[in-house]
Amino acid sequence: MLLKVCLNGARAAMDHPRVPVTPEALARDAAACHAAGAGAFHVHPRAAHGGESLDAADVGVAVSAIRRACPGVPVGVSTGAWILPDVTARHARVASWKALSAGTRPDFASVNLSEPGWESIAEALLDAGIGVEAGVWFPEDVPRLMAWPRAAECLRILVETQSPQPEAACQEARALVDLLRATGLARPLLVHGSEGGAWAVLGEAVRQGFDTRIGLEDTLVLPDGRHAEDNAALVAAALQTMRAR
Repeated sequence: MLLKVCLNGARAAMDHPRVPVTPEALARDAAACHAAGAGAFHVHPRAAHGGESLDAADVGVAVSAIRRACPGVPVGVSTGAWILPDVTARHARVASWKALSAGTRPDFASVNLSEPGWESIAEALLDAGIGVEAGVWFPEDVPRLMAWPRAAECLRILVETQSPQPEAACQEARALVDLLRATGLARPLLVHGSEGGAWAVLGEAVRQGFDTRIGLEDTLVLPDGRHAEDNAALVAAALQTMRAR
């Protein structure tokens, strides 16, 4: 079972003082999280001004910094539409990652199926030799995925619940998993929630034997509601949950 850590997301220092933003901070945090037990990283690289970036140079610097700190551990990034809303421009940025060297190119990237133009983004990733994590947020995302001719080439499917309420988030997760299972698509599932639903969905994923994730992108608190010191503390708490089940 894979435990991925999502190091920063769209969070800023005002959200939590230990959110890593610079390549150096990402590398330090990744090393601490790997030592705590994380098996993969998901990061949102930043430009010099601090905003999220899809530019090849920014992506390459962030990925290479993490790789130097944690050789051999898979590194993934986001392609979220909020980073660059124009589909044509976003596709061009992602397609440019193909020119990155092997040491600076991401191993995988998430693609949200509810966002316009997701197919072209996913195909650009595959053509660049980058794994696609298909983000399924809503029931209608499942037929979207199945209508895509390259669905079987996805690295994994991300089941991402939206509700901040624990029980509602678990219900969402179960419903999406059932829809995906019914398709017969044989791809690994990584199931996770966010904010108030993060720990409940992680527990549900562990009970069902799915990969999962945790990190400051998803939640700022530990399972008991205490403020998490950093990403490594969240990883350690998640592993305790996994071992307990």
